[in-house]
Amino acid sequence: MNENDFRSIRSVQTLIDREVSPALDKFYAQVRRTPKARSFFSSESQIEHAKHAQQMHWKRISGARFDDEYVKKVQAIGSVHARIGLDPSLYIGGYGIILNHLVQSLIDDMLSQGGFFSRTSSRVARNVGETIGSLCKAVLMEIDLTISSYMANIDKARVEMQAEQDRRAQEDREVIEIIGNALTALANGDLTHRIEGGQIPERLDALKAHFNQTAETLEQSLGKIAVNATDIVSNADGIRQGAENLSRRSEQQAATQEEMSAALGQITQRITKTAEETLKASQMANMARSDAEHAGSVVHGTIEAISEIEKSSHEMAGIIRIINEIAFQTNILALNASVEAARAGNVGRGFAVVASEVRALAQRSADAGREISALINLSGGQVKAGVALVHEAGDALRRIMSQVQQINDVVSTISASTQEQSAGISQLNIAMGGLEQTTQKNAAVAEASASAVRNLVATSDELTRMVAGFTLSAGEMRPVFARQKPRLALIRTE
Repeated sequence: MNENDFRSIRSVQTLIDREVSPALDKFYAQVRRTPKARSFFSSESQIEHAKHAQQMHWKRISGARFDDEYVKKVQAIGSVHARIGLDPSLYIGGYGIILNHLVQSLIDDMLSQGGFFSRTSSRVARNVGETIGSLCKAVLMEIDLTISSYMANIDKARVEMQAEQDRRAQEDREVIEIIGNALTALANGDLTHRIEGGQIPERLDALKAHFNQTAETLEQSLGKIAVNATDIVSNADGIRQGAENLSRRSEQQAATQEEMSAALGQITQRITKTAEETLKASQMANMARSDAEHAGSVVHGTIEAISEIEKSSHEMAGIIRIINEIAFQTNILALNASVEAARAGNVGRGFAVVASEVRALAQRSADAGREISALINLSGGQVKAGVALVHEAGDALRRIMSQVQQINDVVSTISASTQEQSAGISQLNIAMGGLEQTTQKNAAVAEASASAVRNLVATSDELTRMVAGFTLSAGEMRPVFARQKPRLALIRTE
């Protein structure tokens, strides 16, 4: 561009300043309708701010102030477009809308000053052409400067990006090597390895912190695992011994319970036999009680019979007394008859003989009565003695009946108790059988537990040896190995 172009642009400065605002309105209307272009603006206020900045920039263009500040401004615009990733087609299209409006306005304004057939038409056409050409030059120059700055920034950004990528790639290789060495140290069991500050870029400080935290946590965890493993070995060994003792005792208890079960079986048989014998004794006692009751009835009948005999004896004694009295009276009569016969003399001799015989007969009757009375008295005494003996026998039988009844009650109680004991022993025998089975199961479980604990001891021992293969810091190593060796030795000596 030359000075003539500058004069041509300044000649239409007023028109450009007036028409640039509606031209920008058309441009931003198109921006609002284009999603790709609209995405570069977050709000309407941002669009208004950009429009105002472009109006100020077009004032510089309309004044033809294409100085160094203008160039810097255009280059800055190109840099911004490159930074935000604005497609040059959108930028050029926007200038097309603005330039089209300005050219149309310029033509309309200049043609309004004279027609094509006026004397000044050729001069106007020449001025229009020069002005439009100068304006197009200015726009194209700005587009060129902007695109050049845009491309320069793109190239610069590409170079810088490539350099940054190369630098990042080198850093990444170094970081990978550092991380690889750290992971190798961990894989070899060195849990004290840490990534020091400055070994990797600050952008990867989080990776360094995470690795160091992981290594520290792993070291602490393995230290605790080592301590817990030795505790498990020690405690599991005690549990193993207890489980083995429990297994042996369970076996002994099972054998003892088996013997008890056999003994209970024998006791059950004996109690059952005793119950049977007791039942027989109860039956025999019932029979004895029945016989005693029958004997009591017989004794009672005997007492009644003897009482009747005694009564008859008393009656016979009464009869004998009467007979004695009759004999006495007869004897007196015979004596009187003898006296009278003596008085009669020979006439009374026959009667005296009869009286003598009657007196003799009366005497014999009296003697027989006395003998019978004596016998009756003797028989009465014997009857009384017999009655007393029979009463004693009755009392004895009653006592025997009472004792037999008591014995029967006792035998019945014993029989009932024996049956209850037999039932209880049977239930106890069944319970003992169940307990024996449970004890045998417990013995099997105890043996399985002892085996599991032995496996736990072996596993814990192996875990302790594995943990011992790691390198820990002094603070973690002291408790691990101070507690590890004696317990491992204790386990191995068993």
